Amino acid sequence: MRKNILLTIGLSLAFAGCQAPEQVGSIGSFENEGVREYRVAAAMPVGQQSPPPYGYIGFCIRNPDECAGGTDEPADMVLTPQRWSELAKVNDWVNRAIPQVDDTVLFERAEWWAIADERGGDCEDLSLLKRKLLIERGWSPDQLLVAVVREWNGDGHAVLLVKTDRGEFVLDNKNWNIVAAADAPYQWIKRQSRERPFIWVNLDRKTFREIAQTDFPPLGEPAPFLAAIKRNMPADADLRPGIAEGQTASREALKEDPTATLALN
Repeated sequence: MRKNILLTIGLSLAFAGCQAPEQVGSIGSFENEGVREYRVAAAMPVGQQSPPPYGYIGFCIRNPDECAGGTDEPADMVLTPQRWSELAKVNDWVNRAIPQVDDTVLFERAEWWAIADERGGDCEDLSLLKRKLLIERGWSPDQLLVAVVREWNGDGHAVLLVKTDRGEFVLDNKNWNIVAAADAPYQWIKRQSRERPFIWVNLDRKTFREIAQTDFPPLGEPAPFLAAIKRNMPADADLRPGIAEGQTASREALKEDPTATLALN
């Protein structure tokens, strides 16, 4: 982690649903840091593959290692009291210590996904930071999935969805209490797949299609959009600036799925 993290919430600007934190419901905390006796909720149904948000495409272009890898055998985290405490501490620390700042302020761009640092970040940036901190503490990437949702007023928003043996939980900058996914006041739109982080899958049951979910690139292959971009660029080109390529890839994705920019406009 970078040094000198600011210890204040700081600037809070409305952007793509990434507004200031607010309490939006809770199922309560584990009693005495022990696992409370929850009814283990069934996992949310997953539909067909869906184009990633274009901000995520740009993030992968600039940070290919963050979008690489995957597994053919995802496994839920066993949610011990210690692991629950870890979730709560990371969620609370990021929400308290990292200012919530609009991309137009930080990067002078309408949409720029990045792992938040002491300068701040918006909802997806905070989710990426929580993911990073939990991976550093032994969580597996296939248990930590960035998800895009829609709020009651139609705004887009991004959260971190955590897969455990006691259900799916939401780490959110708007609600500092960790809640079960079924209790979050959102319409679920899409999330990263568990098998390949660069592939996104549909969560909106109203738009499900009957498509096999096993058609993933072999392990070790780069994201298809990265491979396609690289094929069409000079061999010595630097992909890291990436925003123009990400927007181009997004326009192609939008031909198939207009929700590809949800939480990004």
